[in-house]
Amino acid sequence: MSAAVTLDSLTYYLSNQAIASRPTAWTVSLHSAAPGVDGIANELAYSGYARRAVVFDFDDSAPAAPFASNTADLTFPAPGTDQTVTHVVVWGGSVPLVIQALRDPKTLPAGVDAILAAGELIIGGTN
Repeated sequence: MSAAVTLDSLTYYLSNQAIASRPTAWTVSLHSAAPGVDGIANELAYSGYARRAVVFDFDDSAPAAPFASNTADLTFPAPGTDQTVTHVVVWGGSVPLVIQALRDPKTLPAGVDAILAAGELIIGGTN
């Protein structure tokens, strides 16, 4: 989780202070290296690239390892040159909520749309 989410969790569970407002829309960004604590470093920047809106579904069927996953495909337009993705960031407005390294870097080949299939982006669980 990001520093912002950690702070909100600590505030919510360990104090009587108010937490930041809950986001109502989320987006995903792709990064070629660690995004840093603010989530913006190394974000891809090829022509046509933009963060993509995402909706999550929750699965708590394994109470010790609940998770959220994307409900629909996320399609990023084809880059002009090969791009390597090592991290994703889930944003709630302008706040990075989840900064997550991929298990294995992914290469986006030039001329081919990049698709995160429904259910492929998993937050939480046992990953």
